Amino acid sequence: MLLTKFFGHDLDMSKAQTMWTVHHAILVFFALIAIIGTLYFALKIKAKENEKQIRYFVMGVLIILELAYHIHNWTAPLEIRLDRGLSVPLHLCSFAVFLNIVLLHTNSKRVFDYAFMFGTIGGFMAMILPNSLGYTASNFRYYHFIVLHSVIMAVPLYYYKAYNYRIDYKSVLHVFRSAVLLGIAVYIFNGFLGTNYWFIREIPNNVSSVFTNWNIYIICFTSLVFLTMNILYLLSNLDTIIEKKA
Repeated sequence: MLLTKFFGHDLDMSKAQTMWTVHHAILVFFALIAIIGTLYFALKIKAKENEKQIRYFVMGVLIILELAYHIHNWTAPLEIRLDRGLSVPLHLCSFAVFLNIVLLHTNSKRVFDYAFMFGTIGGFMAMILPNSLGYTASNFRYYHFIVLHSVIMAVPLYYYKAYNYRIDYKSVLHVFRSAVLLGIAVYIFNGFLGTNYWFIREIPNNVSSVFTNWNIYIICFTSLVFLTMNILYLLSNLDTIIEKKA
């Protein structure tokens, strides 16, 4: 009975991860732990003889988490599936999962550029602006949300610290352009699937009180993404910028 409830679909928005609640504070706390903890332990992990095995273990965790998300959605009651639409890996954080898996397997600097922006921004924004589906602390999806978004932030931050990977501004522009093109493709898919991946077909509930016009919402959303990419670029290259000015 407990397992049935834990992996079930009992929804209660009043006890879920929504804005300005204790659950929101928990998400922000774990986001900070993921960032600070990764930066602190990255060099220690890189120095271990079994570092490659650790990377592969994290790959396995990401694969399991992504599969678990879709399997859980696919096994939801019919009324929930009809309301949410088809569950396919089109969310921004799903893209980040795939990028992180490839990065962990290849150590590719080129993949890092995309994983760094998609994973760090996507994971952090999801934690500070939660758009909960109503799952409470008695359901595994509550913890799945925390772990998944923490990991997709931690992986590129690990490469930033342990491998000393950096992103230049030209790459920022390439990633933003790719994000816009992908966003257009996802918007078209949303129309066919009746979904709201990337939260660009409809204004999500967590900001619907702020934005009442879709056009203004999309302009602000796109601008915020570009601004956040620039802030992340500046923060991640702060040491180099300071050295140049010295």
